[in-house]
Amino acid sequence: MRHEQRWSAETDRVLRRAGWYPCRSVSTAEWESTLLERGGFEIHEAARRFLAEFGGLESAERGPGQTMARMGFTLDPTVAEWEDEIFDVLSEEAGTDLYPIGAADRRNVYLGIAPTGAVYVGMDSVTLLAETPDGALEKLVEGIR
Repeated sequence: MRHEQRWSAETDRVLRRAGWYPCRSVSTAEWESTLLERGGFEIHEAARRFLAEFGGLESAERGPGQTMARMGFTLDPTVAEWEDEIFDVLSEEAGTDLYPIGAADRRNVYLGIAPTGAVYVGMDSVTLLAETPDGALEKLVEGIR
């Protein structure tokens, strides 16, 4: 029986180098209280699950990608702790409640996750990055628009 790959070998390599490993689970309590206190962000289950597995990871890998340049990223929701107004606008534009999960492209764009698990990227305007967290990580690592 062949084990199904969760993502590409390159994505696996980059995430492992950043500190991810299968069944990784970190506490999200500090992030949750900081974001609630400073930005009024109410966490939802998709954000909690994502941050428990990937929170705190960072990749500075840049360069050519498949359909766009690869952007480094940081999966730390506190990069947006004071950005509730920006997230209100991005959430409104996306038509869903986005919870901050980090930033990409030298912190020029924020990453937000919807209750469905869809991941969006934005600053002045919002774009759906991927319908799933795994798909979003793959696109960030591989440089896919």
